[in-house]
Amino acid sequence: MTQLRPADRETLPSYLSRLAASKGVATPEFAYDLRGSFNRFLICDPEMIEALSAWARLTPHDTEELLSWTGVRVGNVRLDYRGDTVISRALRSPIVRGCPACLREDAALAPSEPTSAMVMRGDWQLREVSTCLHHSMRLVPLWTEDQPARRFDMQFQLRLILDRIMSGQIDGADIEPSCFDLWLDDRLSRQPDQTWLAPHSTSAAAAFCRMFGTGLIPAEADPIAHQHAACAAGFEIVRHGPDAIKAKLIQLSFEGDGVGDGVRQVYHRMFTTLGRHLNQELAFDVFRGILREAVLDLWPLAAGESVLGHVIPERRVHSVATAANELSVNPDRLRPLLVEAGAIAADDHRPHARVTFDARKFASLLESISALVPDGVLRKALGATKGEMTALEHAGILMPRTSLNTARLRWDPKDAEILIRELKGYVLPSDPGDAKDWVPIQIAQARTGVSIARIFASLRAGLLSLRQQSPSAGYHGFQVSIADVINMENASPAETGRAASLSEFGRGIGIRDAAQLLALVESGDLAAESIIHPVTRRRMWTVSESSIAVFRARFLNLTMIEQEFGLQRNISRSILNGAAVRPYLAGKGNVGTLYLRSEVEEALRATGHRNA
Repeated sequence: MTQLRPADRETLPSYLSRLAASKGVATPEFAYDLRGSFNRFLICDPEMIEALSAWARLTPHDTEELLSWTGVRVGNVRLDYRGDTVISRALRSPIVRGCPACLREDAALAPSEPTSAMVMRGDWQLREVSTCLHHSMRLVPLWTEDQPARRFDMQFQLRLILDRIMSGQIDGADIEPSCFDLWLDDRLSRQPDQTWLAPHSTSAAAAFCRMFGTGLIPAEADPIAHQHAACAAGFEIVRHGPDAIKAKLIQLSFEGDGVGDGVRQVYHRMFTTLGRHLNQELAFDVFRGILREAVLDLWPLAAGESVLGHVIPERRVHSVATAANELSVNPDRLRPLLVEAGAIAADDHRPHARVTFDARKFASLLESISALVPDGVLRKALGATKGEMTALEHAGILMPRTSLNTARLRWDPKDAEILIRELKGYVLPSDPGDAKDWVPIQIAQARTGVSIARIFASLRAGLLSLRQQSPSAGYHGFQVSIADVINMENASPAETGRAASLSEFGRGIGIRDAAQLLALVESGDLAAESIIHPVTRRRMWTVSESSIAVFRARFLNLTMIEQEFGLQRNISRSILNGAAVRPYLAGKGNVGTLYLRSEVEEALRATGHRNA
């Protein structure tokens, strides 16, 4: 009689069972005839493998293939399967599956003893294999048995269902093999892999495709049909790598029931499995890393929280709700400010808890928002009446940090400090007397009809003198001479004998801090001339038109960007932060939010913005 040879993809228990059937004995008895026990064969005892190989005259290749398709223990819960380390439960399920059509064809080769020819294929064991490519049919559960010695006695189990196999009663449904089915079969056959998954573990990659796909398809009553559909759906995304996986998660983040995030809803089980049950499996690290990076950009997780076994060192993403909570403000009031600054989209109508933005990019915005105060608080800090503050705002001297009419918190107290400090710089060193002629700036405007903007421009140009009635009086305590205002208004440019003063130039580009302007002059970045003013006889800096043109050709700041590009300050700030454009440092002096024009224009072009 010709000795039985192992079939393609056959497992060791299957081959042992077929040999026993061909000799007319039970499988455990045949194992004893080889001077061992069936259980020792099930654990691939080297002594038993050697005895079987000698008895059946197996070649080294035959033995290697049998063990490879069976899976050999390499740890407490791990098996070496087709050169890949596989978790035992991925192969050793109590539910044994197979293709009845394959078994029926096998049986036809030995009609007198069908079980001696019926081969249990090793690929049928792997959890993610659900299709017979030879017959384009789904695998079906053949039997369920918890005890390994009974589960792997193929001769015994096949005889119990032989009639049902031969009649076609339990055949699987016809199905078109998916790209996943073909890919996995090629990987198990050790064929080249052209997908992004090529360098990664076959078992881990297949399991991740299944888990990822589970969240993309509706539930099905048939678990094998559901698994087949899940693997196919997941593979179509995962095969393309991290960017495709993240893009799908971003899409899902906009879905859900309105309150719940779609990613959390459909992938709660996957995150639990990867983060807890498989947290020690190194083969899944690459997939954990991809998911972790994706959710850190999607979920508003605080520093110290854990994602897939990794503690977050800093917050990466804020939601409107978490930012409002940290700032102790109403999220309904915060949201319009975030829209105005370009942090979130105006047409994103998801709940506050689900609308997110980059926490690092907009950290300065949140810091500035946290400092904002209502009109009354700023008036008190400024020492101004309601009318004075309104006039300053209309003149563009004092600007709110938001243009939203509905915003209650609009002002940064630092702006009041800067304005008071600027005015103090214009105050005469000694009291000029004549108290009746000196009045607050707002009263001077009312009496002379000269605008607040014109008065401030003249102060900055050195054309007006200023005195401070009382250091504690704030803005209302600064006074100008009515006569000087009238004379200044009547004077012609030729009589003043001036170019643009340094402070007037600074006002034109939104720099009020005299120290910053002087830093530009001292570093050589701004050409200016020091002269004695012909009227006040005070030394002052002037800037020529050509110097201004040279400066504007080289630099931009937020005010200049707004003038040239029509972009609101917070929007342009967010664009520059996102492009990592840093403020320009003139020598050793910090000139604030002044940027090199070339860097700004490159960043704005990248976002589709050009000169207005």
